[in-house]
Amino acid sequence: MRTILLWVVLLIPSSGASARDQLYEGTWVTTNRSLDGTLRCVITDLGGNQWRGHFSGAWQGQAFSYQVDFSGPPERLRGRAVIDGADYEWTGEMSQGPSGWFRGRFTGNRYEGSFRLRQKSK
Repeated sequence: MRTILLWVVLLIPSSGASARDQLYEGTWVTTNRSLDGTLRCVITDLGGNQWRGHFSGAWQGQAFSYQVDFSGPPERLRGRAVIDGADYEWTGEMSQGPSGWFRGRFTGNRYEGSFRLRQKSK
């Protein structure tokens, strides 16, 4: 799982969510290997179409936690990353509100797949 997410990765400790943060939970799926799992993401709006995501969860008993930056308007998000030596590019979109969602698709030289998350109340 350490290599499934697709942005510049920094292992970080958990932190409390602020008023600008939105919590999303759901699943990620890889299409070229069986690495599916649950995923949680707290997204912070940094302003100016800049975002920071804190992704966390567990895969095969191993906890993971990644902080990543990405950009674009909510309907056209984009990012690139090197994770455990593998290059990734991704696209995605999100909506906020009571029935909000965050979803994306990624390709890389190690894994390909997608994630689908639903907004949760904090």
